[in-house]
Amino acid sequence: MATKLESGVVRIAHTRSGGEDSDEVVVAELDARGILVSWPRALGFVDAFRLNDDGREIPDPLIMRDGDGWLTLSEGYTSGASVSSLGHSLERLRYSRAIHTGAHEVDYDGVNGMTSEIDGLAKWAKRVPVSTELMLGEKGKRIEGVSIVAKNLKSLPLGGPLDLQLETSYSHNPTPKGGVFTISTALLVRTRSSELESWQTHQQTHRMMQDLMCLVYGKPCESRLISVMREDDQEQLPTDDRRFWRDAYQPSFGRAVEPEYQLNDNDAPLFFLDEADADLVSNWLSEYSYWSRPTWIAMSALFHRTLPVESRLLQVAVALEALGYAVAEKANPGKKVSGTYETLLQHVFDFLGYAPNAVVGKGGDPDSWCSAFNTAYKGVKHADNDLTEGREAWTRAREGLILIRCWFAAALGVPDEIVTQRLREGRFGA
Repeated sequence: MATKLESGVVRIAHTRSGGEDSDEVVVAELDARGILVSWPRALGFVDAFRLNDDGREIPDPLIMRDGDGWLTLSEGYTSGASVSSLGHSLERLRYSRAIHTGAHEVDYDGVNGMTSEIDGLAKWAKRVPVSTELMLGEKGKRIEGVSIVAKNLKSLPLGGPLDLQLETSYSHNPTPKGGVFTISTALLVRTRSSELESWQTHQQTHRMMQDLMCLVYGKPCESRLISVMREDDQEQLPTDDRRFWRDAYQPSFGRAVEPEYQLNDNDAPLFFLDEADADLVSNWLSEYSYWSRPTWIAMSALFHRTLPVESRLLQVAVALEALGYAVAEKANPGKKVSGTYETLLQHVFDFLGYAPNAVVGKGGDPDSWCSAFNTAYKGVKHADNDLTEGREAWTRAREGLILIRCWFAAALGVPDEIVTQRLREGRFGA
């Protein structure tokens, strides 16, 4: 069985450097930054020194093979070389991603499919491929056993430009460990395209899904690349819609989460998938040009937990400005968006149609909140304004994030009553 592509894996493999009959051995180490390749080179001092020249072309993709199979590394750059007068030097190359393939020399700059996994997704979508049932006796008063069944559910389409689907997955080791039998489950995000689309195009949709989950929970949700697929790199000629997917590794695929801030089983979403409108979910995924900027900026504030509260407020304020602009632009395509900062904030409330107490306070109103938020924003933005007090900055940033999450729920068709009730329960996020 091939070694799983994950941080800490070391592969010692043969590769072709481009020279004739030059089958060479390299060491590839997978780490948190990507893949570091160490390449011993039997070169003279002058030739080895040129390995450090700026702008020197390196093999990209770099294709290699060992006992675990093929490996294709791409998006590389040189990390320099150590030069020895003894004729033995070491070149270092760094690549951003690795794919468990290479026999057909396909570069994977474009793909027909991509799969990722996002924390919290299965709970939000209420899709788990394992069901349990108590086995009762004749009179139903005695438990005689328990039945646990693992079976994949039918794919759930969410739509969007790349036919995004949610697919269940499970694995089971029939041998118990420490007397415990386990079934591991996952809900995967999968995009497909009939024609080759760039790696970045597929990745963009998966990043939108990561932002979606962060908005739902109000906390950082980690996303991991699982596999990719190309129609022209199949093990055998397909006879149906099933395809061979290649394991892939790219640490920079989605924003990473520090272990102490990762989502846990006690975290609850603001709303669930079955409480949203399916068509509006699909529309949101398709309208990347409108919503990616405000959501990307807003969610960045969740991942940078060590930011000073003033900087956090700045990020949230800029995200709200971008959101208000996008809401106005979407409502009136082709018309120039104008108005003050407070006007842009008001566009968000107008879209909502109500003022959440968790944002404006009980009995508060949007106009007063927009004015107070703008004052706090200017206090940390402009040097000629009084600096906003730390607790005020923290409070306004928190309220701003809740407002963005409320807008998101409304954009996906979630009833106001559900959002109001969940906020009353304390689902404020980070």
